Amino acid sequence: MDPEMIVKMAILIIVSLLRLTVALPLFFTARRNSLVNLYWLSAQFLALVVAIPFADAGTMGNRYIFWTFISFSEIALIMFIHTTFRQGKYSPMPIFMALAVIGLFGGLYGTITDNFELSAWMVYTNVVIIWGWHIRESLSSYLNIANDKSAEDWVKSRYLLMITYSIVDFIGAVLGTLLTTGLWDSNVGSIIVVGINFTSATLQILTWVMPEWFRRFLNRNQQARVQANLESRVKTIMDVIGISMTDGTNATKLISFFAIRTTVGKKLQVEDSFIINNHIDKMGYQDWQRLFDDQELRRLLTNSGASVDADKAIRNAREVLVKQQSLFTLTAE
Repeated sequence: MDPEMIVKMAILIIVSLLRLTVALPLFFTARRNSLVNLYWLSAQFLALVVAIPFADAGTMGNRYIFWTFISFSEIALIMFIHTTFRQGKYSPMPIFMALAVIGLFGGLYGTITDNFELSAWMVYTNVVIIWGWHIRESLSSYLNIANDKSAEDWVKSRYLLMITYSIVDFIGAVLGTLLTTGLWDSNVGSIIVVGINFTSATLQILTWVMPEWFRRFLNRNQQARVQANLESRVKTIMDVIGISMTDGTNATKLISFFAIRTTVGKKLQVEDSFIINNHIDKMGYQDWQRLFDDQELRRLLTNSGASVDADKAIRNAREVLVKQQSLFTLTAE
């Protein structure tokens, strides 16, 4: 057997297996969580797993299987995009589906009539169009969450990875069309397409079978940002209460903050600043009322050593709590 053909066949099988490493976890995730869109995405990869080894470049070349399953992968990708990004919205899915079905039969007709170029035009043109749609929809979804502080970094990064591999596959589809239709006959082009396939498969593994170490890497700045946002919210709440407690009481903001945080910490039996901040951030109107009833708060204010009028400080805090009730109600929610 020609050594060059063996190398090409090995490359096709490796690429096929890489797609399989994405398809199977996606299928089990879809089954576990009843996610229809991931069933379609898994089906897209499984169709490629079947198609790739039967490309003409290898020793198992079979155009019937190759073009049919490439078309099946297009159909599954259309449904993934539709069910992921366009659910409940206007969708051009019927148009793209019609083109894919026409391409499917056109590819089969080209194979029956031994017209490889016709099959390529009928099938690969749709691949280019569909990946273009995928880029548009994934980019639009990413822009919707890019500035959402509640969305974790790894989720945003997954969208960026999706956009990236969509662009890579779009370029691969364009080059594949040029090569298979005979518009560009180049060994360099074939090598580029092989590189694109490996790059795409790697990005898809990182996107959909995201290793835990990689997810932690993507989320490496998340905790610091969450803590900074938490501290900012707590400071806003404490400023409102702390300033009110200084009015005509000889208390300072520092004394008021210390008394409130210490009382909360003793109630929780912790000294960890992050845990205390997190609890304060979640406290609602009734929680603050209970805190002002706590004798520990009064004792700490009285024993602060600054002749603090603890009763007046607490009354002031209660009054601002009523005046700013919406702030504390929303905080609890």
